[in-house]
Amino acid sequence: MELKEIYLFARIEKEHFFYRARRELVKYWLKLLFPDPGKKPVVIDAGAGSGILLKEIEQVCSSVIGCDLFFDPKISKEYSRIVKANATTLPFPDNFSDATIALDLLEHLENDLLGLKELKRITQPGGYIILNVPAFWFLFSDWDQAVGHRRRYNRKQLKALTEDTDLEIVFIRYVNSLPFLPIFLYRQLRSGLGLGKGERLEDKLPPLWLNQLLLKAFIAQGKRGSVSLPFGVSLFAILEKPEN
Repeated sequence: MELKEIYLFARIEKEHFFYRARRELVKYWLKLLFPDPGKKPVVIDAGAGSGILLKEIEQVCSSVIGCDLFFDPKISKEYSRIVKANATTLPFPDNFSDATIALDLLEHLENDLLGLKELKRITQPGGYIILNVPAFWFLFSDWDQAVGHRRRYNRKQLKALTEDTDLEIVFIRYVNSLPFLPIFLYRQLRSGLGLGKGERLEDKLPPLWLNQLLLKAFIAQGKRGSVSLPFGVSLFAILEKPEN
């Protein structure tokens, strides 16, 4: 990933529906999985980026630490709690965290199976891994390439990867389904006809009304009891490390 992509991401992540929805779902699931306020979890955010999530979840955690291979102190909001690290060799002991977060991380790794095994290693038995990954290979675009994506997943592929690590699926859903068709058409036109070359919609904030609509729809899909649709721009999952 080029450094300029990190700055583009950091510029919009606070308000953009996509990044906000992921953070809101993390907060929702942490409260659901760890309801006892007297037993706050130790949380690792692998692929923490600028660290904005660390600040937002610190009140519900006993300790929260971030790590990222592309960590840049100049744009990090929580640089004192982020370490530079590769996701396949995380600098934490076995069974360290109660919950490990990996939002749009696995698709960057050359060996995603090794990466998921590493997330499992640092998570204690009975603990959880919170995942978000991009969905469907036919949505792969110049934006994916620019930010370092090696793949996009369908539900079957993510479930197979989970089974290979002996993790148990608590929840899995396609999310961000509302803009699925517009994004597909936009990326087809962009790649086939060169539409909008030189600038990308992914780097811009949608109009306020649309941003709020997409935010609410994304969050609703990632909650327990939500309707499972067969399509979405992303896949969101909660995995549990077995006690044994």
